[in-house]
Amino acid sequence: MLDVIEITVARELLVLHPYRAVYWPKNNSLMVTDLHLGKIQHFIKAGISLPSHASMDNFERLSSTLLQFQPERLLILGDLFHSDYNSDWRVFSELRQTFAAVQFDLILGNHDSLDSKLYADNKIDVYENLKIGPFLLTHKPLEGSADYNIAGHLHPGVKLYGQSRQSITLPCFYFGSRQAILPAFGTFTGVYKLKPEKEDRVIVISSDHLIDVTPEEA
Repeated sequence: MLDVIEITVARELLVLHPYRAVYWPKNNSLMVTDLHLGKIQHFIKAGISLPSHASMDNFERLSSTLLQFQPERLLILGDLFHSDYNSDWRVFSELRQTFAAVQFDLILGNHDSLDSKLYADNKIDVYENLKIGPFLLTHKPLEGSADYNIAGHLHPGVKLYGQSRQSITLPCFYFGSRQAILPAFGTFTGVYKLKPEKEDRVIVISSDHLIDVTPEEA
């Protein structure tokens, strides 16, 4: 079992997993965002050479995380599928059948443009945003919310520096005083470099490990 980090947010315990997922024990829910399923197949169809087996990484990590935590509910914070329908949706439908006992909720992201019937056929409930307990779940980060906002969309990352000023940019979980931004779950999604404040908490993902860093290190 991979190492996890526990963090308390809005008086709720959250468990961060290096597969870029968050487990919320009290609600028995798993949160992920920006899976961008179908992205690899989309590029291959457009004539861009990418390894087709790379897209299976998303499905394998999602299945593994669902099996580990056994949640009642999967909360997807947007961009489940990257673009137009392709063969990856059939793979996702098979995964959905495997985990038929889990409730799948999708908060629509800017890439979620598939026919609504595909969501309905796979028993996926769709929302613009979703308030659960102290959290307001959205795809894009929302400023000024009375509730603690958990979002995705930005594919957050931070640049870390070594002693000789060598650097590397890695994806991360970001937790501010009123808002969290989760890392993109999907493969080949890139990162947007954040500039965390002193009071923020940043947990970097390096391979299958989580590293708690201070903003001064980022």
